[in-house]
Amino acid sequence: MLLAKPRTFVNLSGKAVGCLVSKYAISLNNLLVIYDDLDLPLGKIRLRSGGGSGGHKGMGSIISALGSEDFPRIRVGIGRPQVEGLSNTDEDVIVSYVLSDFTPQEEELIKPIIVTVAEAIDCFLTQGMEVAMSKFN
Repeated sequence: MLLAKPRTFVNLSGKAVGCLVSKYAISLNNLLVIYDDLDLPLGKIRLRSGGGSGGHKGMGSIISALGSEDFPRIRVGIGRPQVEGLSNTDEDVIVSYVLSDFTPQEEELIKPIIVTVAEAIDCFLTQGMEVAMSKFN
């Protein structure tokens, strides 16, 4: 297992992931990308064996760099920002939200999800994506 956290901007994640996949000759079905997702409620996770970026620029960069959407991923819900009087789809609001720290209340919701994601990763590594999806979705 190789665990990597790109040091690039999120929107350029494909550069780092593409280099790792190439350098270590990683098969895409053995790649597991874990990323935040605005469209899942805070604290929810979803495992998928492929698919589009869902508007996530980092995932779009990875898909572009790999030339494929067919690789496993774990989406970790962060929910959408709830700012009174502002749209939760406004680009500036979203950027500020995803770059901000969790509130203490959000941190309490996230702690058990970190454990769940670790268990899902272990299941993916030992039993495969299909079993992991059936257990954690």
